[in-house]
Amino acid sequence: MSAKKYCPTCERQPLEEHDFHGEEVDVCRQCQGVWFEKSDLDNLIAAKCDQVEEADYTDNLGEHQRQARCDCPDCGKRMQVFHLLEEYHLDLRVCVACSGAWATRETVSQVVNSSAIKHALEDMNRNISWKTWVFEFLSRMPVEYNVKARRTPWVTWTLIIVNALIFMGYAFDNQATWQVIEQFAMTPSDIQAGENLWTLVTATFLHGGWLHLAGNMYFLWLTGDNLEDALGHWPFLLLYLLCGVLSGLVSVLANLGGTIPSVGASGAIAGLFGMYLMWYPNASLTFLFFFWQKKLAPVWYFALWLGLNFLGMLLGEQGVDYWAHIGGFAAGLAIGAVMRGYVWRSNPLLAHLAGPEVQVRR
Repeated sequence: MSAKKYCPTCERQPLEEHDFHGEEVDVCRQCQGVWFEKSDLDNLIAAKCDQVEEADYTDNLGEHQRQARCDCPDCGKRMQVFHLLEEYHLDLRVCVACSGAWATRETVSQVVNSSAIKHALEDMNRNISWKTWVFEFLSRMPVEYNVKARRTPWVTWTLIIVNALIFMGYAFDNQATWQVIEQFAMTPSDIQAGENLWTLVTATFLHGGWLHLAGNMYFLWLTGDNLEDALGHWPFLLLYLLCGVLSGLVSVLANLGGTIPSVGASGAIAGLFGMYLMWYPNASLTFLFFFWQKKLAPVWYFALWLGLNFLGMLLGEQGVDYWAHIGGFAAGLAIGAVMRGYVWRSNPLLAHLAGPEVQVRR
């Protein structure tokens, strides 16, 4: 019969054996903390990460921080506090003698997902290079550094293909272009009168030129794969269309009585920007300051993008529906805020990568 173990936090509270995803661990009924023996923790970490078959969590520990104020439940020696990973500064109490680890209720998920977190951070913290500089210099499009999507973004790819096919269906014929614009573009005065309401959707699949199409489709691909991975295929499509409709309504309110038709997926994609910002705050997007390429946090990148939209309005630039951009972005922020808890509960890794423990290299 094994000796009774006691909770390092509650001290006199005995630990009870529980099955935890197929491994026997010791849990404190009072504080819900978990004591992992090394072999059990290694097996759990390997099972949670698709990129490793075997794991040794001690190989990935970050810097030693200090001596803990509690003793090991197994051997009774004083435990030590380490960072969970080199680039993930979450405190973990470890017994250097027997290599067991104590995780509080709040940190259990991060501990067992530590290898997945490590591999995701390797993607997020990759350095910019001459290749990324050349790409952005020539295209004026950012390079993304974020966790890789786990599922194939079928909806994102389909939207890109459908938008491209629709544009090519009328782009080479001026008469066809005007007919398509007249029938399917969104005109504020029509929506205000309750007419042609379907154009709030159809207008998001039309574009005014090759550069307009290419820019929108690139940003759809840039943000869409991660958002579709987090939401699932159909919810992603519904929210994309919803952002397109809401951005169109904001444009109508800002241009009451307007007779200039509006086209483009920009408003819907601006909604994706808002959700992306709420759910992936520690991702990075590059920005080219003249000849200097810099990785920026999404909050700074989209702040610059939003500022350019307001500047365009102040300067009176024509041909761009700035209010649709702003309306779509606001809709995306609102949706992102409302759904953030659900998305992070459904995708714990995303929640772990959004916290202050993440050490992002920019």
